[in-house]
Amino acid sequence: MRVQKIVLNRVEGDVNLKLCWDQNGKISDAYVVAYNYRGFERILQGKDLLDALVINPRICGICGHAHLMATVNAIENLYKNSSIDIEITEKAKLIKQITLCSEIVQNHLKWFYLFVIPDFLNFFPSLETEKFKPFVGEKWKKALKFSSEIVKVIAIFGGQWPHTSYAIPGGITSEPLKTDIVDALSIVDRLIKYVEEEIFGMSYEDYLNVKDLEEFLSKSKGGDLTTFIDFCVKTGLDKEGQSYEHFITVSTVYPCINEGVIKKKKCKLNLKKIKEVKDFNILYNKETGYTYANGVRYDGLPMQTGPLARRLTSETELFLNLYRLYKDSYLVRVWARVDEILRILINMKDWLLKINVNEKSYIKPKDYKKLYGEAFGYVEASRGSLIHKVKVEKGVIKSYNIITPTMWNLGSRCNKFKSPAEKAVLGLEDPLKAQMVLRSFDVCSVCLTH
Repeated sequence: MRVQKIVLNRVEGDVNLKLCWDQNGKISDAYVVAYNYRGFERILQGKDLLDALVINPRICGICGHAHLMATVNAIENLYKNSSIDIEITEKAKLIKQITLCSEIVQNHLKWFYLFVIPDFLNFFPSLETEKFKPFVGEKWKKALKFSSEIVKVIAIFGGQWPHTSYAIPGGITSEPLKTDIVDALSIVDRLIKYVEEEIFGMSYEDYLNVKDLEEFLSKSKGGDLTTFIDFCVKTGLDKEGQSYEHFITVSTVYPCINEGVIKKKKCKLNLKKIKEVKDFNILYNKETGYTYANGVRYDGLPMQTGPLARRLTSETELFLNLYRLYKDSYLVRVWARVDEILRILINMKDWLLKINVNEKSYIKPKDYKKLYGEAFGYVEASRGSLIHKVKVEKGVIKSYNIITPTMWNLGSRCNKFKSPAEKAVLGLEDPLKAQMVLRSFDVCSVCLTH
């Protein structure tokens, strides 16, 4: 058996991929190896509860806003679990949802154009694909421009991005004006137009009515998603990269995302069934450990999380049909993430129009130092379901546990199952394809080894 170690590039942080090849030249085993352990959960122990609002957004430079929102949700749920009233206005709820979704959109755009498409330049070097070439390609630069545009929405309401802490238990710290709403709407409208013209090659109304691959190709007027699909078919990635048929979404973002779990069929989420596995984490087992990341299981099973899981738990017809034909292949997994850009932007526009600037931004809750017990905070982040669990006594953190999307998708194996990403590369014959399949999960080692 031949063993190959690959240092992945174009990922968030440092990740190695260890591949084991059989005599037929196929991958027989794979290990996702992350060494970048930082220990945020240990840092939080003994800290004042509100310190988490400043510390947790620093867990990741790409999805730090999601960590802030999960932290706020956990603290607000502590109030509810302690039977202490806490009130949040609809205005504050809408703005927090808008800024969280702005972060998701910027990540998806960067990921598709900066991390995914450039891999195909190795297969199809031509004048056409040069448009996607990093740093110099026209489409590469345009995507970077628009991904930077959407985070201005976070800055309008939150003051900065990344690492903003404008959301707090009881609401938000900003007092946006009507002109701020207009500015945010203008940015979202520009993004919608860009996505319609450049990515989908059709209006959003037409796209949201698409039911299958053939209908999409017949309607699209040459968008970049059409180019991507063509690349996948020519390389076989329309069918390769499949993993476990288990999916999880822990939070509802009405009306575009519904929570749920899919095993053999869709069932209701039960947070008590979520368990971390540490059998192969070096911190807990130096003999068998190969990474500093834990894995996660739901009812004992590995689960995929992220945009594809969200489309399946939301029962979106297009993806139910794609999944029926191609399962969770590289093509379908990437398409789901690109699809989410448009669905979120359309809803962001609606949420912005619903904001009543005359409502209060913040209603001060009672003294947090009276809080006891534990609570969960959970949101949908760019890469999937994010869960924070905090245990508190007199306003001091006794323990803090974080389960990130990358732990679901790329965390360590257990004694029964490999991680979904490790499973997805088995049987491939090309190390480049193995890297591409891994990137289809949107690799983030800093969240993986937080």
